[in-house]
Amino acid sequence: MLEEDQQIRFTRLWTDAQPTVSQYVASLIRDQWAVGDIMQSTSLALLQKFSEYDQSRPFLPWALGVAKFEILGHRRNAARNRMICDSEFVEMYTQAWAEIAPRMSDEASAMRHCVGELNGRARTIIKLRYAESQTSDAIASELELTAANVRAILKRTRDALRRCVEKQLALLGGSA
Repeated sequence: MLEEDQQIRFTRLWTDAQPTVSQYVASLIRDQWAVGDIMQSTSLALLQKFSEYDQSRPFLPWALGVAKFEILGHRRNAARNRMICDSEFVEMYTQAWAEIAPRMSDEASAMRHCVGELNGRARTIIKLRYAESQTSDAIASELELTAANVRAILKRTRDALRRCVEKQLALLGGSA
């Protein structure tokens, strides 16, 4: 059993890493229920092995490594399903994910900020298009616009969002 300070440290580290690990698992496993199972077993394995964690090293790559083994175990246990990638691919993919995850997190944060800055019609159209998966024709009908107007507003809004994200990343010291 972990000491209270280790439990607190684990909770903080896992809370920060969990969304990225979840995205990683979901990118390799199509079944959302299996993703949930793998995340639960990953979380438990990380907690059980936390006393072995080298705190001088970043937590995220370690957590991704544990998740990788949970994914491979899931694939072995699901022998009736055809494996779509081998363990060597999963190893390379895990390493690449650990490298790009911080940038993706920054980009997602920047995008949330920029979408939050949208107002009026642009915000409504972005919400209808991306959150509700409506077509430009359906949006046009709902907002009493032409589909061409909706597409033009979407293009201008996406361009503005791209510029805003690039600006936010520059402020964070990242690159777009």
